[in-house]
Amino acid sequence: MSCALIVSTSEKGKSFFADLIKGESRMNKIKERVHLLQQKMKEHHIDAYIVPTADFHETEYVCDYFKARAFMSGFSGSAGTCVFTADQGKLWTDGRYFIQAAKQLEGSGIDLMKMGNEGVPTIEEYLKEVLPAHAVLGFDGRVMNTAMVEKLQSVLKEKDVTISCDVDLVGEIWEDRPALPASKTFELAEKYSGKSAEEKLAEVRQAMKEAGADTHIITRVDDIAWLLNMRANDIPCFPVALS
Repeated sequence: MSCALIVSTSEKGKSFFADLIKGESRMNKIKERVHLLQQKMKEHHIDAYIVPTADFHETEYVCDYFKARAFMSGFSGSAGTCVFTADQGKLWTDGRYFIQAAKQLEGSGIDLMKMGNEGVPTIEEYLKEVLPAHAVLGFDGRVMNTAMVEKLQSVLKEKDVTISCDVDLVGEIWEDRPALPASKTFELAEKYSGKSAEEKLAEVRQAMKEAGADTHIITRVDDIAWLLNMRANDIPCFPVALS
C-alpha cells in the first residue's frame, strides 16, 4: 500500500484544497437529498418522481422557493427536469447547459441526459422503459405542465401507470426552504400602461360575452399583471406578483 501527503503553503494551493473540500461536501449533500427523496418515494409507494423547473404559473425564471430541481441536483441552470426512481437519478436539459450541467452534476450520482442528442431518450420514453406495469408516477401537480402530464398519461397508458399529483416530496425534505415571496404590490400608472384596469376588464368581459363564456380563468402571472396594472418583485428580473 502506498500513500501521499501534499502540503502547500501558497494561497493558490490553499484555495485549491478549500474548493476541493467544498465540492465534496456539496456532492455529499446532493446524494443525501436524493436518498431522502427515494425514502419518501418508498413511503408513498411511488416508483418514479418528476421534479421540473417551474412555479405555479409556469414562469420561465423562478424565485428561490421554487428551485426544487436545483436543490435536488445542484444544477443551477434555468431549464431542466429531474426524474428519480428507487435507484437512479436523471436530469434532462438542453444544449445551452450541457457543459454547465456536466460540471455541476459531477460526483452527484445523477446522470446528465442531453436532450436532442442521438440515443438519448425523452423523459416519456425513459419512463416507459423503466416503469413496471401498474407503477405509480408522482410529482407536485401545482408545478407540472398539463400538456406534459397528458402526454405522459398517453405514453404510459398501456402499462396502466397511476398518476400521483398531490405530493410535494421535495418540500417534505427541504428543511430550510426559502419562504414564498411576498413583495409589496403597486399599481402601474396609466401613462405607462395605456389603459386602466377597468377598461381592460371591460374588454375581457366583452370578449367573454362574444365567446359565450361565463367564467374566464387566467393563470399566467404576466397576463394577470397586465390586466390589473399591478406590479411587484416576487420573481427576480420579472416585476410581477405570484397570484
